[in-house]
Amino acid sequence: MRTRFLTLIALIAATVASSFNLCPAQEEKSNVLQVSDIVYKKVGDREIKLNLFLPLDKEGETIKGTPLLIWLDSGCWYSGEPGNGGLWAETKAIDRGFAVASVSHRSINEAPFPVPMEDVRAAVRFLRKHADDYGYDPYRFAVAGASSGGNLSLTLGISDELSPFDVGDDLDVSGQVQRVVDFFGPSDFEIVFERYASQAIDCIYLACGFPREAAQKDHVDHDMLIAVAKKYSPINYVDENYAPTIILQGTDDPLVPLSQSALMYEKIKIAGVRSQLIISDGGVHEPWSLGSRNALSREIYEFLGW
Repeated sequence: MRTRFLTLIALIAATVASSFNLCPAQEEKSNVLQVSDIVYKKVGDREIKLNLFLPLDKEGETIKGTPLLIWLDSGCWYSGEPGNGGLWAETKAIDRGFAVASVSHRSINEAPFPVPMEDVRAAVRFLRKHADDYGYDPYRFAVAGASSGGNLSLTLGISDELSPFDVGDDLDVSGQVQRVVDFFGPSDFEIVFERYASQAIDCIYLACGFPREAAQKDHVDHDMLIAVAKKYSPINYVDENYAPTIILQGTDDPLVPLSQSALMYEKIKIAGVRSQLIISDGGVHEPWSLGSRNALSREIYEFLGW
Protein backbone atom coordinates (compact mmCIF):
# COMPACT_ATOMS: atom_id res chain seq x y z
CA MET A 1 0.00 0.00 0.00
CA ARG A 2 2.81 2.44 0.89
CA THR A 3 4.56 1.70 -2.40
CA ARG A 4 1.37 2.47 -4.29
CA PHE A 5 0.94 5.70 -2.29
CA LEU A 6 4.48 6.90 -2.99
CA THR A 7 4.09 6.03 -6.65
CA LEU A 8 0.87 8.08 -6.80
CA ILE A 9 2.51 11.05 -5.08
CA ALA A 10 5.45 10.91 -7.46
CA LEU A 11 3.09 10.70 -10.44
CA ILE A 12 1.05 13.71 -9.30
CA ALA A 13 4.16 15.75 -8.60
CA ALA A 14 5.67 14.82 -11.95
CA THR A 15 2.45 15.65 -13.80
CA VAL A 16 2.16 19.14 -12.31
CA ALA A 17 5.88 19.76 -12.77
CA SER A 18 5.97 18.61 -16.38
CA SER A 19 2.99 20.82 -17.19
CA PHE A 20 5.34 23.79 -17.12
CA ASN A 21 8.48 22.02 -18.36
CA LEU A 22 10.40 22.14 -15.10
CA CYS A 23 13.48 20.23 -16.27
CA PRO A 24 16.69 22.29 -16.21
CA ALA A 25 17.55 24.23 -19.34
CA GLN A 26 19.67 22.19 -21.72
CA GLU A 27 21.49 25.04 -23.43
CA GLU A 28 22.42 28.65 -22.88
CA LYS A 29 20.73 31.33 -24.95
CA SER A 30 22.71 34.33 -26.03
CA ASN A 31 20.34 36.72 -24.27
CA VAL A 32 20.35 34.85 -20.95
CA LEU A 33 22.88 34.41 -18.18
CA GLN A 34 22.02 31.25 -16.21
CA VAL A 35 23.38 30.99 -12.67
CA SER A 36 22.66 27.47 -11.47
CA ASP A 37 22.46 25.76 -8.08
CA ILE A 38 22.65 28.84 -5.89
CA VAL A 39 22.38 27.71 -2.27
CA TYR A 40 19.87 30.02 -0.62
CA LYS A 41 19.52 28.08 2.61
CA LYS A 42 21.38 25.38 4.53
CA VAL A 43 19.93 23.11 7.20
CA GLY A 44 22.78 21.04 8.60
CA ASP A 45 24.38 19.47 5.54
CA ARG A 46 21.23 19.95 3.45
CA GLU A 47 21.57 22.59 0.75
CA ILE A 48 18.39 24.12 -0.71
CA LYS A 49 18.90 25.69 -4.10
CA LEU A 50 17.56 27.98 -6.78
CA ASN A 51 18.47 28.82 -10.37
CA LEU A 52 18.63 32.34 -11.76
CA PHE A 53 18.12 33.46 -15.35
CA LEU A 54 19.19 37.02 -16.04
CA PRO A 55 18.46 38.94 -19.26
CA LEU A 56 21.46 40.26 -21.20
CA ASP A 57 21.69 43.22 -23.53
CA LYS A 58 23.24 43.10 -27.02
CA GLU A 59 26.69 43.56 -25.53
CA GLY A 60 26.22 40.59 -23.22
CA GLU A 61 25.83 42.70 -20.09
CA THR A 62 23.19 42.01 -17.45
CA ILE A 63 20.21 44.32 -17.84
CA LYS A 64 19.73 46.21 -14.58
CA GLY A 65 16.51 47.04 -12.74
CA THR A 66 14.30 44.31 -14.22
CA PRO A 67 11.45 42.80 -12.17
CA LEU A 68 12.10 39.28 -10.86
CA LEU A 69 9.62 36.50 -11.62
CA ILE A 70 9.86 33.50 -9.28
CA TRP A 71 8.64 30.02 -10.13
CA LEU A 72 8.17 27.48 -7.31
CA ASP A 73 9.24 23.97 -8.33
CA SER A 74 6.65 22.08 -6.31
CA GLY A 75 4.12 19.29 -6.78
CA CYS A 76 2.24 17.81 -3.81
CA TRP A 77 4.76 19.73 -1.67
CA TYR A 78 7.53 17.61 -3.15
CA SER A 79 10.44 19.33 -4.86
CA GLY A 80 13.62 18.17 -6.55
CA GLU A 81 16.40 20.23 -8.08
CA PRO A 82 15.47 23.75 -9.22
CA GLY A 83 14.22 23.88 -12.80
CA ASN A 84 14.20 26.30 -15.70
CA GLY A 85 11.52 28.74 -14.55
CA GLY A 86 8.31 26.85 -15.30
CA LEU A 87 5.53 29.23 -16.36
CA TRP A 88 7.99 32.05 -16.90
CA ALA A 89 10.14 29.95 -19.25
CA GLU A 90 7.05 28.74 -21.14
CA THR A 91 5.85 32.32 -21.64
CA LYS A 92 9.31 33.65 -22.59
CA ALA A 93 9.66 36.03 -19.67
CA ILE A 94 13.33 36.68 -20.45
CA ASP A 95 12.43 37.90 -23.93
CA ARG A 96 9.89 40.21 -22.29
CA GLY A 97 12.68 41.79 -20.22
CA PHE A 98 12.25 39.99 -16.89
CA ALA A 99 14.70 38.15 -14.68
CA VAL A 100 13.57 34.69 -13.56
CA ALA A 101 14.26 32.51 -10.52
CA SER A 102 13.34 28.83 -10.23
CA VAL A 103 13.12 27.82 -6.56
CA SER A 104 13.12 24.39 -4.94
CA HIS A 105 12.23 23.59 -1.33
CA ARG A 106 12.48 20.71 1.12
CA SER A 107 9.84 18.09 0.50
CA ILE A 108 7.30 16.85 3.01
CA ASN A 109 8.96 13.45 3.21
CA GLU A 110 11.82 15.35 4.86
CA ALA A 111 9.65 17.51 7.12
CA PRO A 112 5.96 18.51 7.14
CA PHE A 113 4.48 22.00 7.33
CA PRO A 114 5.64 24.67 7.88
CA VAL A 115 9.00 23.68 6.36
CA PRO A 116 8.07 24.28 2.67
CA MET A 117 6.55 27.66 3.57
CA GLU A 118 9.62 28.67 5.55
CA ASP A 119 11.95 27.60 2.74
CA VAL A 120 10.27 29.60 -0.04
CA ARG A 121 9.98 32.60 2.25
CA ALA A 122 13.73 32.30 2.91
CA ALA A 123 14.30 32.17 -0.85
CA VAL A 124 12.48 35.48 -1.33
CA ARG A 125 14.52 37.11 1.43
CA PHE A 126 17.76 35.74 -0.07
CA LEU A 127 16.84 36.99 -3.53
CA ARG A 128 15.96 40.42 -2.20
CA LYS A 129 19.13 40.58 -0.10
CA HIS A 130 21.25 39.87 -3.18
CA ALA A 131 19.34 41.99 -5.69
CA ASP A 132 22.26 44.38 -6.17
CA ASP A 133 24.61 41.46 -6.85
CA TYR A 134 22.47 40.21 -9.74
CA GLY A 135 20.92 43.46 -10.94
CA TYR A 136 17.14 42.92 -10.70
CA ASP A 137 14.70 45.21 -8.89
CA PRO A 138 14.26 44.20 -5.22
CA TYR A 139 10.87 45.95 -5.06
CA ARG A 140 9.19 44.13 -7.96
CA PHE A 141 8.98 40.42 -7.20
CA ALA A 142 6.23 38.16 -8.55
CA VAL A 143 5.77 34.48 -7.72
CA ALA A 144 3.88 31.73 -9.51
CA GLY A 145 3.20 28.06 -8.85
CA ALA A 146 0.71 25.31 -9.57
CA SER A 147 -1.13 23.11 -7.04
CA SER A 148 1.17 22.94 -3.99
CA GLY A 149 3.28 25.57 -5.73
CA GLY A 150 0.15 27.70 -5.91
CA ASN A 151 -0.45 27.19 -2.22
CA LEU A 152 3.13 28.20 -1.41
CA SER A 153 2.81 31.19 -3.73
CA LEU A 154 -0.22 32.33 -1.74
CA THR A 155 1.84 32.19 1.46
CA LEU A 156 4.34 34.56 -0.15
CA GLY A 157 1.61 37.15 -0.60
CA ILE A 158 1.23 37.45 3.18
CA SER A 159 2.62 40.63 4.72
CA ASP A 160 5.69 40.36 6.92
CA GLU A 161 3.64 41.60 9.86
CA LEU A 162 1.21 38.67 9.66
CA SER A 163 3.42 35.91 8.27
CA PRO A 164 4.32 33.07 10.69
CA PHE A 165 6.84 31.68 8.18
CA ASP A 166 9.70 34.19 8.48
CA VAL A 167 12.45 32.35 10.37
CA GLY A 168 16.18 32.00 9.82
CA ASP A 169 18.50 34.32 7.91
CA ASP A 170 18.06 37.70 6.21
CA LEU A 171 15.21 38.80 8.45
CA ASP A 172 16.23 42.40 7.87
CA VAL A 173 14.58 42.26 4.43
CA SER A 174 11.01 41.45 3.42
CA GLY A 175 9.87 37.92 2.57
CA GLN A 176 6.73 39.16 0.80
CA VAL A 177 6.37 39.37 -2.97
CA GLN A 178 4.54 42.16 -4.81
CA ARG A 179 2.40 39.91 -7.09
CA VAL A 180 1.06 36.36 -6.78
CA VAL A 181 0.05 34.08 -9.65
CA ASP A 182 -1.77 31.03 -8.27
CA PHE A 183 -2.78 28.03 -10.36
CA PHE A 184 -5.34 26.03 -8.33
CA GLY A 185 -3.48 26.15 -5.01
CA PRO A 186 -5.30 25.02 -1.84
CA SER A 187 -6.01 28.07 0.31
CA ASP A 188 -8.10 26.78 3.23
CA PHE A 189 -7.10 23.39 4.64
CA GLU A 190 -9.78 23.57 7.33
CA ILE A 191 -12.50 23.44 4.66
CA VAL A 192 -10.65 20.63 2.90
CA PHE A 193 -10.70 18.48 6.02
CA GLU A 194 -14.22 19.43 7.07
CA ARG A 195 -15.93 19.14 3.67
CA TYR A 196 -13.68 17.17 1.33
CA ALA A 197 -11.81 14.83 3.66
CA SER A 198 -12.48 11.69 1.63
CA GLN A 199 -11.50 13.31 -1.68
CA ALA A 200 -8.33 14.99 -0.37
CA ILE A 201 -5.18 13.28 -1.62
CA ASP A 202 -2.81 11.69 0.88
CA CYS A 203 -0.07 14.28 0.55
CA ILE A 204 -2.28 16.93 2.19
CA TYR A 205 -2.51 14.80 5.30
CA LEU A 206 1.19 13.98 5.15
CA ALA A 207 2.02 17.67 4.83
CA CYS A 208 0.00 18.46 7.95
CA GLY A 209 1.55 15.54 9.83
CA PHE A 210 -1.63 13.55 10.53
CA PRO A 211 -3.20 10.30 9.28
CA ARG A 212 -6.33 10.42 7.13
CA GLU A 213 -8.39 9.11 10.04
CA ALA A 214 -7.78 12.36 11.94
CA ALA A 215 -10.33 14.08 9.67
CA GLN A 216 -13.08 12.03 11.31
CA LYS A 217 -14.79 14.18 13.93
CA ASP A 218 -14.59 11.48 16.61
CA HIS A 219 -10.87 10.87 16.11
CA VAL A 220 -8.62 11.75 19.03
CA ASP A 221 -6.46 14.00 16.81
CA HIS A 222 -9.28 15.75 14.96
CA ASP A 223 -9.12 19.03 16.89
CA MET A 224 -5.34 19.13 16.52
CA LEU A 225 -5.63 18.55 12.78
CA ILE A 226 -8.08 21.43 12.42
CA ALA A 227 -5.84 23.70 14.48
CA VAL A 228 -2.90 22.87 12.21
CA ALA A 229 -5.10 23.34 9.14
CA LYS A 230 -6.03 26.86 10.26
CA LYS A 231 -2.43 27.77 11.03
CA TYR A 232 -1.13 26.79 7.60
CA SER A 233 -3.99 28.14 5.48
CA PRO A 234 -2.98 31.33 3.64
CA ILE A 235 -6.61 32.51 3.57
CA ASN A 236 -6.33 33.25 7.29
CA TYR A 237 -3.53 35.79 6.80
CA VAL A 238 -5.13 38.08 4.24
CA ASP A 239 -5.35 41.77 5.12
CA GLU A 240 -5.11 45.10 3.32
CA ASN A 241 -1.35 44.58 2.92
CA TYR A 242 -1.64 41.26 1.10
CA ALA A 243 -0.06 41.15 -2.37
CA PRO A 244 -2.23 41.66 -5.49
CA THR A 245 -3.15 38.19 -6.72
CA ILE A 246 -4.43 36.49 -9.86
CA ILE A 247 -5.95 33.02 -9.38
CA LEU A 248 -6.58 30.52 -12.18
CA GLN A 249 -8.60 27.31 -11.87
CA GLY A 250 -10.79 24.95 -13.86
CA THR A 251 -14.33 23.88 -13.04
CA ASP A 252 -13.47 20.18 -13.35
CA ASP A 253 -10.36 20.04 -11.18
CA PRO A 254 -10.53 16.60 -9.48
CA LEU A 255 -8.02 17.41 -6.72
CA VAL A 256 -8.61 21.01 -5.58
CA PRO A 257 -12.23 22.17 -5.33
CA LEU A 258 -13.05 25.37 -7.19
CA SER A 259 -14.35 26.78 -3.90
CA GLN A 260 -10.75 27.00 -2.65
CA SER A 261 -9.92 29.55 -5.32
CA ALA A 262 -13.26 31.35 -5.11
CA LEU A 263 -13.01 31.83 -1.35
CA MET A 264 -9.43 33.10 -1.55
CA TYR A 265 -10.36 35.53 -4.29
CA GLU A 266 -13.30 36.88 -2.25
CA LYS A 267 -11.17 37.24 0.87
CA ILE A 268 -8.54 39.25 -0.99
CA LYS A 269 -11.14 41.40 -2.71
CA ILE A 270 -12.94 42.12 0.59
CA ALA A 271 -9.59 43.23 2.04
CA GLY A 272 -9.48 45.88 -0.68
CA VAL A 273 -6.53 44.33 -2.52
CA ARG A 274 -6.46 44.05 -6.31
CA SER A 275 -7.37 40.52 -7.33
CA GLN A 276 -8.57 38.55 -10.33
CA LEU A 277 -10.13 35.09 -10.65
CA ILE A 278 -10.05 33.28 -13.99
CA ILE A 279 -12.30 30.21 -14.11
CA SER A 280 -11.96 27.85 -17.05
CA ASP A 281 -15.06 25.83 -17.92
CA GLY A 282 -13.95 22.20 -18.10
CA GLY A 283 -10.40 22.94 -16.94
CA VAL A 284 -8.69 20.26 -14.84
CA HIS A 285 -5.63 20.03 -12.58
CA GLU A 286 -3.23 20.99 -15.35
CA PRO A 287 -2.30 24.60 -16.10
CA TRP A 288 -2.63 24.62 -19.88
CA SER A 289 -6.08 23.03 -19.64
CA LEU A 290 -7.25 26.44 -18.43
CA GLY A 291 -6.78 28.21 -21.74
CA SER A 292 -4.39 28.87 -24.58
CA ARG A 293 -0.84 29.95 -23.83
CA ASN A 294 -1.42 33.26 -25.57
CA ALA A 295 -4.62 34.04 -23.66
CA LEU A 296 -3.25 33.04 -20.26
CA SER A 297 0.03 34.84 -20.87
CA ARG A 298 -1.80 38.03 -21.80
CA GLU A 299 -3.94 37.92 -18.65
CA ILE A 300 -1.00 37.19 -16.36
CA TYR A 301 1.39 39.80 -17.73
CA GLU A 302 -1.35 42.42 -17.85
CA PHE A 303 -2.09 41.69 -14.22
CA LEU A 304 1.57 42.10 -13.29
CA GLY A 305 1.50 45.55 -14.83
CA TRP A 306 5.26 45.74 -15.27
